[in-house]
This record gives sequence, structure tokens and C-alpha cells, in this order.
Amino acid sequence: MTTTRSELFGNAKNPLILQTKFEEIQAYTHDALWQFPKKERFLLCAQIRETVEAAMHEIIRFRMKYYKKTSLQDLDIEIEYLRTLVREAHKQKYISTGKRMEWIAHLDEAGRIVGGLKKYYASKAADGKQGG
Repeated sequence: MTTTRSELFGNAKNPLILQTKFEEIQAYTHDALWQFPKKERFLLCAQIRETVEAAMHEIIRFRMKYYKKTSLQDLDIEIEYLRTLVREAHKQKYISTGKRMEWIAHLDEAGRIVGGLKKYYASKAADGKQGG
């Protein structure tokens, strides 16, 4: 299934699909962190929470900036770091394999959206250089 440009970017009435996806990830993360032991609430839980918040900040920066490439690269880094933290939580047995797979699936979907946006802006930049 291909995503159209308007679905990726949205308009004034329809928010950016990436932001909507990350809002879902935020809600899923919030629920998942309740399963962690109390001793991890200030360590791994805090790192995961901070990374999700940093990713949301990057999404907002992406929407507000004129030059989008660096924001997308920074967002890509945050998503990859979040994957690493989720794998660590699974390795420590704080989450089940099913929970890890579902969490990673959400992150993979966000990663695909970011990849599509990066490709779009790369082609847009290439078209601008050829036309000028």
C-alpha cells in the first residue's frame, strides 16, 4: 500500500501522519512502562520516556523548519536508539517477546514513514538542483 503525499504531510485539518503515529507510540510506551519493576522506573524507564519525548520534539522541529533533512536524520537516530532500549528491556526480561515485537513493529512503521520522507526530500532537493 502506497502512501500519498497528502497522507504523509497532512494539511491544516489533518495533522502530520508521523506525529499521529508517534502519539500512538507514546501511548503504547506509557502503558508498557507500567510493567517494569520499580527499581527501573528511574533508569531504563526514564531513558525510554526521554527518547520518546526527544523524538516528538524532532517531529515538531521537522514540521516547523524550512530545511527538513537534519530534523529527519535526528528523528531517525532517536527511533533507532528507542529500538535499542526496547531490546534492552526485553533482554532484562522487563517485557515479553510479544510486547517487544509489537513495540518494535510500531517503531518500524514510524521508521518507514521517516525513510519515505527522507527519500521525498532528497528527490525534491535533486529536482531543485537540476532545474536551476
